[in-house]
Amino acid sequence: MQRLILLLLTISLLLDRDLPVRSEFELDRVCGYGTARCRKKCQNQEYKIGRCLNTYACCLKKWDESLLNFTKH
Repeated sequence: MQRLILLLLTISLLLDRDLPVRSEFELDRVCGYGTARCRKKCQNQEYKIGRCLNTYACCLKKWDESLLNFTKH
């Protein structure tokens, strides 16, 4: 009887742990059709454009406005 209680206690403790859904190797993966990166938190020079499969933020680098202005005056 003591073995059964010990076994049930051990199983319950193991199941109670927060196991990671994805590995840390999935951090910094490509997302956003290949234009962004998966990160725990976007850096200062990045926009959050969505979520990755590992629930991290999909972060896209900010564009320089001057690069988007193609017309020359």
